[in-house]
Amino acid sequence: MNTSELINNKELELAFLKHFQHAHFKLVDFDFIEALSWQSLTQDDLQQMTERSFWQHDHQIFALRNDFTDQLLRYYSNYPTEYENVAYAGPIVRNNEIYTQLGIEHYNPTITDMQEDFSSFYSFIQTYLEDDIDFVILGHYQLIDLLLAPQEQTNGNLKLIQERNISELTTSLGVAHPVVQLLTTKTTEQLNVLSQLFSQEHRAIQSLRRWEQWFKSLNITDIHLDITPQAPRSYYKGAFMKCHLKKNKTQQLTGGFYKGELEGFGLGFIL
Repeated sequence: MNTSELINNKELELAFLKHFQHAHFKLVDFDFIEALSWQSLTQDDLQQMTERSFWQHDHQIFALRNDFTDQLLRYYSNYPTEYENVAYAGPIVRNNEIYTQLGIEHYNPTITDMQEDFSSFYSFIQTYLEDDIDFVILGHYQLIDLLLAPQEQTNGNLKLIQERNISELTTSLGVAHPVVQLLTTKTTEQLNVLSQLFSQEHRAIQSLRRWEQWFKSLNITDIHLDITPQAPRSYYKGAFMKCHLKKNKTQQLTGGFYKGELEGFGLGFIL
């Protein structure tokens, strides 16, 4: 990163924090190096350890932060927060590379809260990055339970879905199975097909439709359904989104709803 890029990133960090302070978010900052204890690590924490840079010293585990949402969830699960919503900016480490992450968390949010949070982040992208959203990938982590019967949720089938292996899924599930029908449909039309295959009263479909209409109200109309991801953490329960930018194709606004020891909605962006 050259001097100009470095200064620009620092200015964007500051602009982001001021933007969300003005939107009545509490600004928070946490240590880049986390002190952890093997005895208190959850199953989700243990799963993350294979993804993280960590070491042990004097019977204490230390790890570099790889995601703010997970760090805040660990902290606030032990030390309940009085804050309704928080904003942060700082370094994370992924695949041995350091990135700057900007993000927000809103705890116990209403639908209106989540929509307003998205609008605030979208405004930051338009105003300070001078960019816009090109298209959105939308999904819901509870769709798998809707699409597959319990006996069909084998590791083999889940892997085939992630790989979008339509031929093998056809053999395993049958050509008329909803998963096969969806994967053989254009992603921009899959939500309509999903609504035809299942009751629109299902909470996952209602959530997806709600977000679809919300994006369209913001004039974001290129919306794709993705039924393939499985939740990377057990507490990722609801809708998720990946919003790709027009100018900088490598950048995305990502986020979604989670519910574990804390219930919240988060959005994150990597500079």
